[in-house]
Amino acid sequence: MDNQTIYFISSHHERSLIAEGWASRLKAENITFRSAGWFDAKTNPFSIEAMKEISIDLSSFKPHQIDLEELDQADMIVLIQDFDRDDKIHLTPSSAKKIVTWNIINPEKRSADPTEKWLLFQEICDDIADRIKDLGQTLSSPV
Repeated sequence: MDNQTIYFISSHHERSLIAEGWASRLKAENITFRSAGWFDAKTNPFSIEAMKEISIDLSSFKPHQIDLEELDQADMIVLIQDFDRDDKIHLTPSSAKKIVTWNIINPEKRSADPTEKWLLFQEICDDIADRIKDLGQTLSSPV
């Protein structure tokens, strides 16, 4: 079977990075998981710290800003957006056919208070974990 690529895309890479971290735990043969930011590729320290709590080290994951050619070649695109707060991400028609959309809050746009923001990052880690488990079942690969 050919290798497949699944991209997790969010506005600034923080939520997609968490998704890639969780996906790295899937026993999915022949699937490469990648993450990227749509608008930029910064990594939020809260993403790294929240995942450290569950023994997933994201510090070696490199921030990546997406290239439309990469998306056109992807087998699946998981678009992670806060429907209420994020700017809409527009993809090419060929990419649009491969999209799965997850409505996950953007902690950066929900609170300016560091303590509240930290709690929101912990919540989205749990939310993304559940969605990755469901994705793993869809891919016939148990978590």
